[in-house]
Amino acid sequence: MRKDLRTQARETVAGTKSGADSARRALEMLFAFTENKPSASVRDLAETLDIPVPSVHRYVAMLREMGLLEEGTRGRYHLTMRVAALARAARQATPLVDLAEPYMRRLAEQIGEAVLLIRMVGGQPVCSHRVESPGRFRLSFEPGQSLPLLRGASIRLLLGPMTPTQRENYVDSAIQSGAQPPLHGRERFLREVERDLKRGWSVSNEEIDEGVWAPAAAVYEDGNVVATLSAPCPLFRMDDQRRNLVIDTVRKASADLSNALDPGFSS
Repeated sequence: MRKDLRTQARETVAGTKSGADSARRALEMLFAFTENKPSASVRDLAETLDIPVPSVHRYVAMLREMGLLEEGTRGRYHLTMRVAALARAARQATPLVDLAEPYMRRLAEQIGEAVLLIRMVGGQPVCSHRVESPGRFRLSFEPGQSLPLLRGASIRLLLGPMTPTQRENYVDSAIQSGAQPPLHGRERFLREVERDLKRGWSVSNEEIDEGVWAPAAAVYEDGNVVATLSAPCPLFRMDDQRRNLVIDTVRKASADLSNALDPGFSS
């Protein structure tokens, strides 16, 4: 007996959803490899992604077939240079990263802290680039990693291109999707967005990570906020004098980068 149209439609939708879930899992597996964890066993991946070992074997086989993963010693897998080619293509298509690099490196040397370049990508704040701290303090954020939707100094600046109504909708949508709500509530968050946009900088005090204080300053192009420079610092070594120094230095670096993007920029 032939299937009716509703049954065929349901099976098509189910198949599409299954395929999308598989693709998402395969991408999550690629993102499980980082600078600090360049290789992993099947069991490591299963624990990291919280999926069954047989499923990991299936995704690994697919990624190996595509030339994105290869097996090293003792059953451990690592990314291939084909992934590096994708990274180079992404950087080539994102000239802001290349332009920001020397400003970020100089800033990191001046303040002795790591520096992040953060942008909005697909409605999410994303760490686009990172320059490590000259010291031992290391960050959990990798380039390409999304940051919390409603926490941290950068997001209050990155909402700048939106109208007040669009910001309200963004906050409400993020909360409904399960994102952590603003640390001090919705209304205060929206007021802080307005305040920080007017002055061009913001500060986060343990909003994302415990023991981390971080200023961020807006990077402008054609009068719009296109990114932020942020400098997460360990809270234990910050006093009022050092806080002010770091904020001023981050603001200067962001203004210099904005001038490089738009020679007519005036801070």
